[in-house]
Amino acid sequence: MKKPLWLLPVALMLALVLATTISASAQAGLVVSDLTISQDSVKEGETVYITTVVTADTDGTYTLILKINDELKETKEVELEAADPQTVSFTVTGGPPGDYIVDLNGFPGYFTVKTSFWAMFPPYLWAILGAIIGVLILFIIVLAVMPPRKKQAGTVPKATRAGRGGPPPATPTPTPMPTPFPTLTPGPMAAPHAAPTARATFSVSNLTITPNQVREGEPVTISAIVTNNGTESGKYSLVLRIGGVVEGITEITLASGTSQLATSTITKDTAGDYYIEIDGLGGTFTVIPLKPAHFTLSNLVIAPERVKQGESITISAVVTNTGEVTGSYSVVLKIKGTVEAIEEVNIGPGGSQRVAFDITKDTPGFYNIDLEGLTGRFVVEMEWNK
Repeated sequence: MKKPLWLLPVALMLALVLATTISASAQAGLVVSDLTISQDSVKEGETVYITTVVTADTDGTYTLILKINDELKETKEVELEAADPQTVSFTVTGGPPGDYIVDLNGFPGYFTVKTSFWAMFPPYLWAILGAIIGVLILFIIVLAVMPPRKKQAGTVPKATRAGRGGPPPATPTPTPMPTPFPTLTPGPMAAPHAAPTARATFSVSNLTITPNQVREGEPVTISAIVTNNGTESGKYSLVLRIGGVVEGITEITLASGTSQLATSTITKDTAGDYYIEIDGLGGTFTVIPLKPAHFTLSNLVIAPERVKQGESITISAVVTNTGEVTGSYSVVLKIKGTVEAIEEVNIGPGGSQRVAFDITKDTPGFYNIDLEGLTGRFVVEMEWNK
C-alpha cells in the first residue's frame, strides 16, 4: 500500500518549528547585564571595548549578538552554567564620525566618534592650500638668496645742455696715475686661526616597550639607548611623547664615545592603544580594561541549627570578589521569604570576607533561610516551664 506523499513536507515543517522553538526557549534563559563601553567618545579608527556580564537559568550554549546601528557586527557562542555569571568582551573600531547605538541581545548602549580636524575639509582644498604655501616659501627663499643690486662705479652723469641759465659744461678731471705698490716690510708671522671645537653629538636607538599589552593600572617599561658620537662630553634631553603629548623628559650626561640605557615607567588607567615616540623612534602598547567587580557567596554556616526560644543564632557565609576592581555588595538575608537583615561589604579584587548575622526568634517552629541563593534552616524549640 502506497503512503501519501503529502506527509513528507508536513513532517519537515513540524521538525523546523520544533527546532526553532527549542533554540528560542534556550536563548530566553540568557540574562545580559552590566554593559560597559570603554570610551564614550573616540576618534575615527580608535578601538572601543564592549564588556558585559551574562548569566543563564540553565546550563547550555548561548549566542551573544552584537549590533551597532541595527547592523550585525559580531556573534559569540558562550558555554554557561546555571546561575554562574561570565564576563564577555567585544572589540570594535570607530568608523566615520557620528553616534553609534550598541545593542547586545537587547541590552542598549552607545558611543560617539568625533570628527578630526583634517576631515573637516575635502582633500582637494588641502592640496590647494599646500600648493599656495609651497609657492610662498619658494618666493621667500628666492628673495633671501638673490644678491642686492649695486650702483656701477665710474658712471659719469649726463652733461647738462648749455644754454641760457644753464651751468657751463663740467671740465673733466684728469684720472690720476696709479701709484706703485708699496714695498712690504717683513713682520712677524700671523697666528693661524684656531680649528673649530668639535661638539657632542647624540643618537638614540633600540626602542623597547615591555610588555606590549597590559591591564588598566599595570606599568609599562619604555627604554632606549643614547650614544654620544662626538669628541666631547655633553648633556642630552631625551623627550618621551605618548599620543603626541610630552609624557616625560630625561636628562642624560655622556662622555665622548659612550652609551647609556634610558628607562621610563608609564602607567595608564584608561583602556586603549597608545603610540610612543622617542627622538623619531616609534612604537605602541595596548591597555586592556579590567573585569568589573563580581561577587559570589559560599560556605553557609548556621550555628546552632536548633535553639530554645529567645536564644541567638549566627548565620554566616563567605563573600568573594572575583572581579579585577574593588566593589561594594549588599548581602541580603531572608527568613521565610521576608528580608531579615542587610549587610554592606567592600572587597578588593580577588578578596574574600565572611559576613555574619545574629538572629533571635521567640516563636517556636522551623525557619527557612535564603542568603543570596544559599539556603538552609534552623529550629526554635518551645521552652517548657516546669
